[in-house]
Amino acid sequence: MFAEGWFYDFIIYVYVLSLLFAFSHILQPSRRSRRLALLLLMTVWFFQTVFLTWTVSNRFPVLSGTDSLLFYSWILVMLSLVMDRVYQNDFLIFSTNLPGFGFLAAHLYIAPESAPLSKSLLSELVFIHVTLAFLAYALFSLSAVTAVLYLIGCKLLKRKRWNQTLRRLPSLGSLQHFSNRMVMIGVPLLILALVLGGIWANKQIGSGFWYDPKIFGSILVILAYSIYLYQRAVRGWNGQRLAWWNIVSFITLVINYLISNAGFSFHQWL
Repeated sequence: MFAEGWFYDFIIYVYVLSLLFAFSHILQPSRRSRRLALLLLMTVWFFQTVFLTWTVSNRFPVLSGTDSLLFYSWILVMLSLVMDRVYQNDFLIFSTNLPGFGFLAAHLYIAPESAPLSKSLLSELVFIHVTLAFLAYALFSLSAVTAVLYLIGCKLLKRKRWNQTLRRLPSLGSLQHFSNRMVMIGVPLLILALVLGGIWANKQIGSGFWYDPKIFGSILVILAYSIYLYQRAVRGWNGQRLAWWNIVSFITLVINYLISNAGFSFHQWL
């Protein structure tokens, strides 16, 4: 346990250094700071992968209890590295890793250990269900981050504040395009996760699983993001109105996640 705690602390410290170098580069551009921030972020992802692999081998499935926070953080780090290769925008990468670090720290301080699951839950179907759900959650998180950055950019442009923050922000068009893409990918992933979870729950629990508040919460999340896609594709919503709806939809996701860990849902093992 001591070795596990030390290893996890090491990951957090490296993550902090990466964010500090990234923030330093945003304030005062430096190629050396950017390279160090990226190298340290890659180190974080590597050791997170090692830690997750070790956890899977000792406690399957890994996505039990607050282990889901660790997995969530790992996805955000991985996606930020991919985005760095595609977009190479430091402000976007830094903003994405802030919630990633938050989830990683929460996993350490909320519950260092997760209770082992009963054998009835050791199912590949459950593992796929939860993996798809958290992939969708990560994509929605990235979409919300870019929506916030879009609103910040709009506010700065409206007030004609041509400062360093505005210059470092991606263009409003690219922010909106990226935000829309994340929602377009996340919605079908979450629907698939809900279908697989429904199949498993029906076999293990019976029709009573429909009374679980997490089920209604998940349906509400899908409905909120489906309305987002409908308003954009059919009614032509664009700009700030769409960004605000994105943020509202993300709030429903956060509430839904809190419900699953509140203790009165059978999803509390997620």
